[in-house]
Amino acid sequence: MTRRKKVFNIILFLGLISAALFASFILADYIANNHSSRELIQDYGYFGILLVSFVAGLNMFVPIPAATFVPVFTAGGISLPEIIFFLIIGTMAANLLSYYLGQFGGKITKSHYPNLQKKLVTLYSSKRKWLPYFVFGFAAFIPLPDEVYLIPLGIIGVRLTQFIIPLIIGTTVYQGLAAFGVDNLFRFFF
Repeated sequence: MTRRKKVFNIILFLGLISAALFASFILADYIANNHSSRELIQDYGYFGILLVSFVAGLNMFVPIPAATFVPVFTAGGISLPEIIFFLIIGTMAANLLSYYLGQFGGKITKSHYPNLQKKLVTLYSSKRKWLPYFVFGFAAFIPLPDEVYLIPLGIIGVRLTQFIIPLIIGTTVYQGLAAFGVDNLFRFFF
């Protein structure tokens, strides 16, 4: 991939996230001024938060953070701590699904691509002590889909108990920071 194409892809990605954020702000402003829309959000908002965070947690191709839609839910009357809680639950459900898909794929990988599995196991074995720190750091501070490492961990059969706590804490930090950031950005402009 050429340098020009990489720069174009980055600009395109940032433009997509900016457009989604702008659309969320416009929708939130509309909801704040429309009584029936606020009622709709209050009635179905918790399910909406779970759905948005689950889909965003699984979406490797267009990774728009679930926190992008926080203003929509706050405009509908849902408190920020509740939104963050449901963002964490939805994202963790997506993370667990990714891990278990990796475990299922591990059986296929072992029979069809044994060299790949051996390389992953070798890499993991040499860096095993760093796994909790890596999982926490990636989940908390890197705005990329967690499937990037959860699926390979499932493929090589790493036990969930070895990294579930750092994954929960990292997801909590990320969703909290992202939700507070987007909410404050919305309040600044609207």
